[in-house]
Amino acid sequence: MIETGPVFTLADIKQSGSSDAEAMALVLRWLESGRVRQVAPPRPVFVRCAVGEVLADEHLATALRLAFPSLVIIGGSALWRHQVSHERDARLDCAVSEETDGCVFSSVRLHRRPVEWLREVSQAGGLRGQWLRVPLLSPEMAVADAAAFTDVWVPDRDSVDWDRLDPEAISTAQRIMRSLSG
Repeated sequence: MIETGPVFTLADIKQSGSSDAEAMALVLRWLESGRVRQVAPPRPVFVRCAVGEVLADEHLATALRLAFPSLVIIGGSALWRHQVSHERDARLDCAVSEETDGCVFSSVRLHRRPVEWLREVSQAGGLRGQWLRVPLLSPEMAVADAAAFTDVWVPDRDSVDWDRLDPEAISTAQRIMRSLSG
């Protein structure tokens, strides 16, 4: 029996000495039996978690990072984790440049962003901090991104501590987002 952690990849199984065919056959048996789920086909990232079972945050973050290397927490999810919002997100909102079809986590909403989005945001200093090793948009960039792309949850205006945001940084972020969303 091959031992894996709660989050693993096909490569992890191959490292145990299994051939490509053996590793694939084993994972297919586990998928068919319901012992594991694939995070987002066709990515070879899997979780040991039954349908409806809640995955621990650290395992969720690991699975998302492995499946979506461009992953960044955005919108109200970033604001709450920066403690700028008093309103907590019901689902984790993340931006990715990869295809988002088929993600198995109902607690996560993936939002497609252009490939250059992450480069531009990074160069502008728009990433600030992390949640379980997943990058967070700065609060100012999160506000600008939500306004430009309008596909992400944000808290009620009264739930945001606007005094903690830099108006000049918001203006800069808005210029960047306008160029990316147009």
